[in-house]
Amino acid sequence: MAALPHSTMTPTLTPDTILALAPDPGSAASARKLATPVKWQHLNHAGGLLWGECQGSGKDPYLTGVDPSGPVSRCSCPSRKFPCKHGLALMLLHAAHPGDFGTAAAPESLQTWLAGRQTRAEKAAGTPDPAGTAPTPAPDPAAQARRRAARERKVESGLAALHVFLKDLVRDGLAHASARPYSDWDTQAARLVDAQAPGAARHVRRIPELLGDPAALLAHLGWLALLCEGWTHRAGLTPPELADLRAALGFPLDQAGLQAEPGVSGRWTVLGQSTSQEDHLTTRRTWLERAGHTALLLDFAAGGRPLPPGLPTGQSVQAELVFAPSATPQRAVLRGEATEYRPAEALPAGLSVDALLDRHATLLGRNPWLERAAYALGPVRLLPGEPWHAVDDAGHALPLGGSERAQLTLMAVSGGAPLTLYGEWTGHTFTPLSHLAPGHLTPGRVTSVRAEARP
Repeated sequence: MAALPHSTMTPTLTPDTILALAPDPGSAASARKLATPVKWQHLNHAGGLLWGECQGSGKDPYLTGVDPSGPVSRCSCPSRKFPCKHGLALMLLHAAHPGDFGTAAAPESLQTWLAGRQTRAEKAAGTPDPAGTAPTPAPDPAAQARRRAARERKVESGLAALHVFLKDLVRDGLAHASARPYSDWDTQAARLVDAQAPGAARHVRRIPELLGDPAALLAHLGWLALLCEGWTHRAGLTPPELADLRAALGFPLDQAGLQAEPGVSGRWTVLGQSTSQEDHLTTRRTWLERAGHTALLLDFAAGGRPLPPGLPTGQSVQAELVFAPSATPQRAVLRGEATEYRPAEALPAGLSVDALLDRHATLLGRNPWLERAAYALGPVRLLPGEPWHAVDDAGHALPLGGSERAQLTLMAVSGGAPLTLYGEWTGHTFTPLSHLAPGHLTPGRVTSVRAEARP
């Protein structure tokens, strides 16, 4: 089979950007060890595809291919991680030793995989189907309305019970809350799950973490009470406000319906990525920005399954994003695939601590259930302690989240000098996801942390 033409530009991926794609730190470490030409029997770059054969512990070498336009990889190794260590190593090798790559065409199995990707991308872009495949039947609006009404009745019942529970908790006194058995919180959360309000259940499960901090506990209970009151008075909310309330309660996003809405097309800069683990669900948040507008892409994986390939931090991509309805639009879905990867050029200017807090307060005024937003903060100096802080020129500080290793890495990179950070602010901690310099952005290492409790 002849080498396939490739319509998209081959992106320039830096080692930091490639390692940021690793599904876990172990994969990143293994990829570094494999990123040497002596470990590979063949290395080629042809038809828009990187491919090679890496000798593993078995008799036959593993055949690995990478489509840099994704970037996505395919490998014959038994790993269920995406990208696997061989895919990461192949990208690292191409970044460091492009002259070692030949131009031999890829084996048929990899060319078939690449052709399948191109076919799916063309369908997603709306290319007419020559086979004349019949369109998918439209859903029944009446059945949808019945299901929606049934769910809303369940949610109403569950939130009414939660409101009574919160009133009893406050009436007994918060000082007595720590004496309650854990089964109290678990039972209340389970009832909310049965009532199809998983978002509220998730926040009830976090109450025991806050029992030692009365101020944080009171703020968290107030947030839950506002959720109950908001649902009771939902008839007076605007459609965007109601969408925010439904999202906070855990109503699923209608991604199919969203794909029919107009999107925002252009060059988006991937500024940061974070992964959190809660119970058996892994969530990846990818933050993008274009012309001062921030977008958040969410990916989920349950039961230990791998996350889908993500967008590389530090790259600018051509993409069309469709925003979910909200009073503070930031959740978005990607229409089709991102293409034309380039190193990021237009990076956001850093905010002072006061400016960041003012901007976040404005967002909370529109959407009180907003859990986090992403900002560029800087220049700031890092101040070690318990916890670490980021201190701006005016001496104002924000507590830092994330692992101590990541904080020490930032301190080493900065050498104690001021730097600009891009990260997530939850109202409690600022977690750096990358750091910015003029014309350059370096992503943080992959970390997996449990979702933070609301302060």
